[in-house]
Amino acid sequence: MELNITHMMRDADEMYLLSGSVAELGDRAGAITWDNSRRYARNNPLLLEEQIDDARKYFKSYGAWSEDELRAWTAEEVQGMVCQEVASEIREFTSYLTPMAYQKAAELGKASGRIFQSGHDWFCIFDS
Repeated sequence: MELNITHMMRDADEMYLLSGSVAELGDRAGAITWDNSRRYARNNPLLLEEQIDDARKYFKSYGAWSEDELRAWTAEEVQGMVCQEVASEIREFTSYLTPMAYQKAAELGKASGRIFQSGHDWFCIFDS
């Protein structure tokens, strides 16, 4: 699925608040970014209700959670995970000087290449 992330791209400089490291946010980085991601998702959900299970399937591919754990996630938690994931993708994208440099890096296998622009809108490919 392609998620419209235009609103997140406008706030690209703030994405470390959703996906920052211990070096950036201190020892509580995990808790800080998780709280921020859930709050962001409540105000700016990326998924439609019918996409929640597809997102669970995507996160299953990580191998970090059991089927039972994934089923137990609330829709709000899934939305938070998606926002955190997309924030990470945006941070990778903005680490390149230009969109063309990002695209070239993706072609060389050095960047995910999941973010693209179409017209005035920005999208992130989010597939399981």
